[in-house]
Amino acid sequence: MEKKKKEEQKKYFRYAMRYIAAPLFLEIIIEALNRKSVLGGFSYFLERPSLFVFNTLIIMLTMSVALFFKREIFVYTMVTAVWLIFGIVNFVVLNFRVTPFSAVDITLLESAISVSGHYLNLFNVAMIILGTVLVVAALVCLFFMAPKHTHRTQKKLVVSGICVALIVSALIFLHANSNSVKALDENYTNIAEAYENYGFAYCFTNSIIDTGITKPEEYDEAHVKEIVDRLDGSTAPSLEYPNIIFVQLESFFDVDTLKELKLSKDAIPNFHALQKRFSGGLLTVPTVGAGTVNTEFEVLAGMSQKDFGTSEYPYKTVLRKEPTESICYDLKKLGYATHCVHNNEGTFYGRNKVFRNLGLDTFTSMEFMNGLEDNPNGWKMDRILTKEVLNTLDSTPGVDFTLAITVQSHGKYEGFETGENAPIQVKKAPSDKKEAYSYYVNQLYDVDQMIGALVSALSKRKERTVLVLYGDHLPSLGIEKEDLTDSNLYQTQYVVWDNMGLKKKTKNLASYQLYAAVLGRIGIREGIITKYHQNASWKTKTYHENLKMLEYDMLYGENYAYGGNPPYQTVDTRMGTKPVVLSDVEKNEKGYLLSGEGFTPYCHLLFNGKELPVEWMDSGHLQILEEPEPESEAEDESSTPPDGSTPPDGSTPPDGSMPSDGSSSEEKEVPNAFVVQVKSEGGTLLFESAPLKYTDTSVGRTGEDRP
Repeated sequence: MEKKKKEEQKKYFRYAMRYIAAPLFLEIIIEALNRKSVLGGFSYFLERPSLFVFNTLIIMLTMSVALFFKREIFVYTMVTAVWLIFGIVNFVVLNFRVTPFSAVDITLLESAISVSGHYLNLFNVAMIILGTVLVVAALVCLFFMAPKHTHRTQKKLVVSGICVALIVSALIFLHANSNSVKALDENYTNIAEAYENYGFAYCFTNSIIDTGITKPEEYDEAHVKEIVDRLDGSTAPSLEYPNIIFVQLESFFDVDTLKELKLSKDAIPNFHALQKRFSGGLLTVPTVGAGTVNTEFEVLAGMSQKDFGTSEYPYKTVLRKEPTESICYDLKKLGYATHCVHNNEGTFYGRNKVFRNLGLDTFTSMEFMNGLEDNPNGWKMDRILTKEVLNTLDSTPGVDFTLAITVQSHGKYEGFETGENAPIQVKKAPSDKKEAYSYYVNQLYDVDQMIGALVSALSKRKERTVLVLYGDHLPSLGIEKEDLTDSNLYQTQYVVWDNMGLKKKTKNLASYQLYAAVLGRIGIREGIITKYHQNASWKTKTYHENLKMLEYDMLYGENYAYGGNPPYQTVDTRMGTKPVVLSDVEKNEKGYLLSGEGFTPYCHLLFNGKELPVEWMDSGHLQILEEPEPESEAEDESSTPPDGSTPPDGSTPPDGSMPSDGSSSEEKEVPNAFVVQVKSEGGTLLFESAPLKYTDTSVGRTGEDRP
């Protein structure tokens, strides 16, 4: 009996070690990785015991799920491995950017893979693949080799349920009674500080369950109507509207604010010259080191990303399905055409889908550009954007709004030698990162040259124009508050150039206030969000509360602000400033030459639904490297009207725009026809041209090579 009792005690001791001691040890490891310090986990335990216990209980709860499985050891080990992998991934992510790993990063996996070549070499990729294979293999072996319970008694299930209930109760008690635990919900400001203060497990779990905007307690029709009724001001009907251009500068900020950085000369002379002559100030952005699209969202929509879930990217959640008020929709009411140009992949962050719900008429990504050049890290150089911005202004007879998004100064920054002939020499750099800063500031210098070229080109045009230049966030260079003269990691700079004689005005703004402030300077007062920012007192508590009320109403509520009828509809955003057009196919010495407009190296040619290999020649020609073979009974005159436009049932639009899901809109293939598709490097279809029938080409009309 005594021996049996000792065996029972040992069994309970093993369970205690497995479900109490192991989560404690795992929490210490995860927090050490989160702080990039071996002693970080122990320091967190000593400095924030309530939060440490809360994080441990979260890990313990997930591990206790194994109690209900016959293969308890396998499930327990798998959950443990997942937490450990998450901790390691967070450590790796923090070495590339300031923003920690969160649940949304899993949804951004496609975008992460597309840019991984800029951060990882072949050895890194090989190690990741090897590690993944080893972990999967180990779990598979464990599944078959680990012991399993042959039967589960009701008593054991009840005890397991009681244990889980106790853990849940402890979590609820701590969340309700610990001020330090509750503070995440009440005082959340930014994700980097949240992970540092409240722990990885708590913040990561919160990022899974906390999405969207929490319904305000006082949300109802009367409160929303009260906010809207106080808004006044309208755009003067006689106003001569200017072209409006916003340029979002990747990882761009004034490096003169770094205390320990000494350069041979000014890295951004054009930007500094504009700051001296034109309006501008500091811009508070929602992110640092990464998360470009959250700044982009705030600038376009005038909404605060902080009001959404912890570390949420609205581009990956609500904006995938809901159109919302934005500067684009507001300006479209006044007759503006709206555009975006970006020298990076069109699918990055799902922009090719999201822009349809922000009101953009066209989106020209790198797949629709010619003359692209790579910098040493493989990012496309920004000088091409001057031409692309001007193309948008020339593409319509009226006024235009254009958002240009740069990419050249994106990280990573280590591992690139700039040499003695680089325009900017670094004499002194913070934290012994001279090589990284040397690369970064010379990329900034190139971006600044683009700024100078763009301002010069716009100055020569006889059109009223406003140009807004702003940095999206600080670079991922491990910059600390103490390294900056203003001690704020979430501030960049903006400047507003114009050729209209606007009086210089210095004003610090948040990025969600930027577009309303700019439109207010030129007398445009369209849209509820615009008027709200232009009318409200920004320093009052109710300013942020009422803004959140409007945001919730427009995206998740009843649209009381619009009388219950949302006025915005998803736009058929066309990829490319101008559509790809096919005009003819001729025989030449190399075979066959396709002529048209808008061809880029990302074009693919299909004939009768089969892809033909091509060589890009220039924007007007593709060399066909394989002979097209028309079918003998090719002509189906009913499939295409005599004017060559697409029939109603064949549904590819004449301009080649794609449906809202980004897939091909062609339902009925036109026989014996050439079609050009533009695809991303990952194979996503971005654009499909109207078909060109074989019989409408030079080779088809002459009967040459016909069967």
